Amino acid sequence: MRIVIATMSNGQPPGLSTSNPLPAARVVVLGASNVTLGFPRIVASVRGLVPGPVQLFAAHGHGRSYGQPSSIPFRTLPGILDSGLWDALDRLAAEDASPAPLFALVTDIGNDLVYGNSPERIGGWIEECLSRLRARGARITIGRMPLASLQRVGRVRFQLMRTAIFPNSRLTWDGMRADAVRLDELVSELATRHQIGSIVPRPEWYGIDPIHIRRKLRSAAWRDMLQPWGLAGESDAAAPGLAASWRYWRLRPAERSVFGRVRAAAQPGWRWPDGSAIWVY
Repeated sequence: MRIVIATMSNGQPPGLSTSNPLPAARVVVLGASNVTLGFPRIVASVRGLVPGPVQLFAAHGHGRSYGQPSSIPFRTLPGILDSGLWDALDRLAAEDASPAPLFALVTDIGNDLVYGNSPERIGGWIEECLSRLRARGARITIGRMPLASLQRVGRVRFQLMRTAIFPNSRLTWDGMRADAVRLDELVSELATRHQIGSIVPRPEWYGIDPIHIRRKLRSAAWRDMLQPWGLAGESDAAAPGLAASWRYWRLRPAERSVFGRVRAAAQPGWRWPDGSAIWVY
């Protein structure tokens, strides 16, 4: 039996203005654990870049897949392609007399290798995301695979990390190295075919952990990721304090399954007085 538990949006506090002026821009961020860990910095950077109200749509989460449900202990999220983000974008666009410009970042694309998907299958999922975004008029940037970091990983460290982060994965060290290179080639080809900017992660962004950006370099990394949009604002926004960061980390996605029960959260999950808001999927 499918049980749905609805929760109230944990966003707009009592007494906050409900005015909703037309946004200066809409921003879509698609990813997995790096987006989750860096989300407070992403929010701050986007708010700094957009000279006016911004509507931020994010689909992310630890272990997130682009094309299939993904689970960590006790929690399951739908694939990004199957999330409600796309319908939400279309609903808001249909309400606008003059649609706001749309900017998108597609990143964290390597998780699906660990789930046993081929580079070609993952490339197809990424291309579908790019096609959907282009059909909606988005200016897109895509993050490439952190190949320089992955190539430094030895067999023992790979086995330890795979067991700790993805205990059910059967991906081998040799398979990881070959599939990562092939997937990056496909992403590069997609960027060229769709005429979109791509970002090659800097080796210094990563430490012992070869896939997660080091905490002290997250602000700089996300600044590099967002710069290709060409927005005129200031991307050097200071990282939010602990209270604000916790607020953004606590935002619940529109739909997730916890202990087998589907839980729904109203969106947007957060609003500011100027009409800016965050939707999480």
